[in-house]
Formats: sequence, structure tokens, C-alpha cells
Amino acid sequence: MDAQELLEHCGVAVTKNRLLVVRALSGAEHPQTPLELLSCLTDKTGLAGRMNRVTLYRILDLLVERGVAARHNAGERSFRYCLGRGVHGHSHFHCNRCGQTQCLDSRLLEPGLSRILSGLPMRVDLAEITLGGVCEGCQNT
Repeated sequence: MDAQELLEHCGVAVTKNRLLVVRALSGAEHPQTPLELLSCLTDKTGLAGRMNRVTLYRILDLLVERGVAARHNAGERSFRYCLGRGVHGHSHFHCNRCGQTQCLDSRLLEPGLSRILSGLPMRVDLAEITLGGVCEGCQNT
């Protein structure tokens, strides 16, 4: 599904700036801070001065609200954003040595998460799971 189809599927009106943000998120190798996104958008699209931080934050808030993007906090001062949150949630791995955060395939955690959720007396609409430890690259150094 391309960026425009994704926005339409999630009921978000398609605008040029929203398309640019979704495309930047889809091309990112790891969850992005708003400043990383703004820098990427400025560098790759020449948007300097046309999309400010407030506009970007509003777009990110809307994308999270509609399920297009996921907001993640790995104990830092700034949230990080990535595409999608899946049916049951979205999960990440945060390396305690190098500080990198990466998205995980949430389907790997689904059996255990389903067991946990089935035992709860309330309805859970969103689950965010962050695993912490040492990434493969840092283990090899």
C-alpha cells in the first residue's frame, strides 16, 4: 500500500505535507524523532521554510490518532515515530549501549500478548511493547 492509499484507508485527508511525512516514515531505517524527520524532509524535498515544526507535530499527532503511525518513547526527551501499529500494537527494541531503536515484527510477540490480554478484565485497544538490551551490532564489538 503506498502513502496515499494508506492515508485514505485510515480516513486521513491526503495533503502534500502528509504524503511527504508518511513517505519519510516509510523510508526510515529506524523510528524517527520529529527533528530527524524535519531534517530529512528538508534535505530530500527542499522544504526549508515551508514545513515548520508545529506543522510536522500536528501531522504526526493526526497520523498517530488515526493509526497510520506509532509514537514511541524509549525514555528519551523526544518521542520517536514510525509507520503503523498493527492489530494488537507495535513493538520496539532499544539498545542500551548505542541508543538505537528499531521496530520489531509484532507478530512474534502476539502469542504471549494474546495470553496476557485474555486474562485481563478490561478491553485493551493498544499495546506498546519496548524491549531493552544490547543489539546484535553492539554484542559483536
